[in-house]
Amino acid sequence: MRTMSSHQCPACGRQLKPNARFCSYCGVPLSKQPKPEGAGQATSSPAQQVKEPVQTVENIPPLVEAAFIMRGKLQTLRSQRAAIEEEQETVKVKQLVGELTEKDAEKETAILQKRLEPITKEIEELENKAVTPLEQLQQEKKIQEGRLHRLEELRSSGEVDEAVYQRLGREYNDKLNETKQQLDAEMTKANHWLVQLDERKQQLVFDRETLQVRARIDEASKREVKGELKAIDGEINKITSVIAGLRSLLGNANSSPSPSIPAKTIPSKPGKKAGPGQCPHCQAKVTPGSKYCFTCGNLLG
Repeated sequence: MRTMSSHQCPACGRQLKPNARFCSYCGVPLSKQPKPEGAGQATSSPAQQVKEPVQTVENIPPLVEAAFIMRGKLQTLRSQRAAIEEEQETVKVKQLVGELTEKDAEKETAILQKRLEPITKEIEELENKAVTPLEQLQQEKKIQEGRLHRLEELRSSGEVDEAVYQRLGREYNDKLNETKQQLDAEMTKANHWLVQLDERKQQLVFDRETLQVRARIDEASKREVKGELKAIDGEINKITSVIAGLRSLLGNANSSPSPSIPAKTIPSKPGKKAGPGQCPHCQAKVTPGSKYCFTCGNLLG
């Protein structure tokens, strides 16, 4: 595995300033560097050599964590639904080519439909619950962008008065900008969670291997270790589901560029402007092109 430079972000791999507390590209808080060991100190054990966790940030809300776990179940259910629907299509083809009589085809179709109904119902229930705040904000962003585009179309066709266009345009533009800020904040939190979960998973894998070794050298009984391993495996599986959900969500958010909005004459509410090359939150100097302040971790611009 490639060794990460001490001045590289553990999440996005970009080069960082030596004194950075946050990544200026993705906003992830950076781990504290371990203190150098003094001469004569005993060599630390493998457990003590585990890197320190990143700065404490808001924990994943239980409902958000549950939503990501539900996604794994949803994927399984959708695969089951697709397999049954394929069987139904196969029955239809068999009837058409004369391999099954109409009566036999109806019987098999009814059996398959009976299997399909509870799966479809459960999918619908989970889909309503497995929605995160980030996805809700993405949907709200699309709504505001759609309204601005529609408003521009009405203006171009002469169906809306200029004064009304300006008033509604300001209203929708302000809502859109507010939603974008909230969306950026949610993405920053999601990146933080991803780093924390990756570190937690690494620690659990290490704990698991340690327990297995203890059992092999007869420090602990296999029965005792078996129960602990089961608990660790359960937590690893849960964390793996949440990590997969976060990565998918962040990937979709980053790969969905905002459509251009041609509302040229619609002014937004004036906001606070920082000096050139300065963070508006803590006034620290920032590198041109940075998205996040490397000192306070807040979104720039």
